[in-house]
Amino acid sequence: MLVCLQNAEIALGEFLLPWGMVVSALGFLAAWLVTAVLERFGLTRFFWNLPLFFVALSVLLGSVLGLVLAP
Repeated sequence: MLVCLQNAEIALGEFLLPWGMVVSALGFLAAWLVTAVLERFGLTRFFWNLPLFFVALSVLLGSVLGLVLAP
């Protein structure tokens, strides 16, 4: 089940949070989870620059989530 946002902000009481910030945070957390799983199985040794891979994965997953959850 896909959850789509109806407007560009999420209301947290009196504070309006931009949906892009939420999507970026979810992309960061998903990239963190993927990197942790790769480290657990020892697969990060195949990456030349792990921080650069993490940033790229974070941007990729944030973009994919943004396309799926776009208002």
